[in-house]
Amino acid sequence: MNIIDVHIHAGHMHEWTGPAKRLWTDAGPYAQEIYDEAGNQLPREYGDVIKREEVFGGILIPEYSPKTAGVMPFERALEISAIHPELIPIANLNPNYHDDLAGEFEDQLRKGARALKIHPIHGLFYANDPKLYPIYEHCEKAGLPVFFHAGTSLIKGSKMRYSDPYTFDDVIGDFPDMKVILCHGGRGFWYQTAEFLAKRFENVYIDVSGLPPQNLLRYFPSMATFSSKYLFGTDFPAVPGIRKNYDVIRYLVGDEKAMSRIGFQNAYDLFGFWKEGIFEARDPQEMFKVVNDGATRYRGVIPGDRYHEPYMPMEELTAEMRRMRFYGYRKDLKLLGVMGKEPVKDTTLIRHAYVCTESQGKGIGSKLLAFIEKQVDTEWLLIGTWKAATWAIDFYKKHGYEVMPDKDGLLKKYWSIPDRQIETSIVLGKKMR
Repeated sequence: MNIIDVHIHAGHMHEWTGPAKRLWTDAGPYAQEIYDEAGNQLPREYGDVIKREEVFGGILIPEYSPKTAGVMPFERALEISAIHPELIPIANLNPNYHDDLAGEFEDQLRKGARALKIHPIHGLFYANDPKLYPIYEHCEKAGLPVFFHAGTSLIKGSKMRYSDPYTFDDVIGDFPDMKVILCHGGRGFWYQTAEFLAKRFENVYIDVSGLPPQNLLRYFPSMATFSSKYLFGTDFPAVPGIRKNYDVIRYLVGDEKAMSRIGFQNAYDLFGFWKEGIFEARDPQEMFKVVNDGATRYRGVIPGDRYHEPYMPMEELTAEMRRMRFYGYRKDLKLLGVMGKEPVKDTTLIRHAYVCTESQGKGIGSKLLAFIEKQVDTEWLLIGTWKAATWAIDFYKKHGYEVMPDKDGLLKKYWSIPDRQIETSIVLGKKMR
């Protein structure tokens, strides 16, 4: 089962204000797993916990609201996304905090933001503030979705008047081609108004994060009928459980097709973030097909005693998956290529890089390699391949790798492979530091 969670907060514990920390980081069951003893978020564990609950993709939200929630800068979302690329970082702006809204927005976009969150109730400004109109114009022209906190807040210092949906109506009317998501669906007093806006305007959607899932049909009686206008979100980490919330909504809606739209398809289609790109590869069945299809290129090229079918049996693949992290390239949900990254001693290895036969030569391997290179914090990144696989050797040379001396010593130190494979292999490396 695939889930897209469109509302995930990022940030160190100590960056939230006291009241916000009690609501967001202390309320859910995840704190011990996703923060260290000093309260710093652990980017790897953050994403691992989220994906453990069958989340296919998600949206990471920073916030700049020093008088209420705190300042959780964009870089926190970026740190998580660097390891978990299916978790998408978006920008956040506050006209009472950022002196140069356009410059700040451009900076966050340059760093990797792919949408915008506006937090009027915490930032103490109105959504229809004229200062924000050039930003909305940019978003409308560029097709960037805009999320609005639409509803009340329990955080001390928040002002409800800034969350009145009528101010969002101004923005929706003035920017009819901008994708608008009303987060929390008008929580508190404005559920009907938010529901009306979603029904009335083609470009408006409701994100159900931060709401008790068992009450959703009371808040939005037409949710099942108009399931194409709702998005699943949780407000993680302030949630009893991502999958737990999903299952409650699934039971209430009582329609698998409607729930598939709410929990996955609407976000997948609306944002387009997950239609093509790099994801962590976690499904052994999918990987088995890619690895063994891509490996057919070795047939008749490498020594006959080294090639067999399947080239990598399922037992071997699952053992390798336990030892290292794999990334894959997807298009329209189909896995087209994989590449593993394995830290060993004082270096990092590229392992098991394969692209489906029909997708070779289209830059997929280059994109996976570039992504992994950004994560490497060791001096060297090494790759072992067959001496006879000249196309693979040329590929790595093209990307700045060089044939390493003493390949036998390197293979014995960093790999666990038989002597015959050592004899027929080569090592290339790239100095990263």
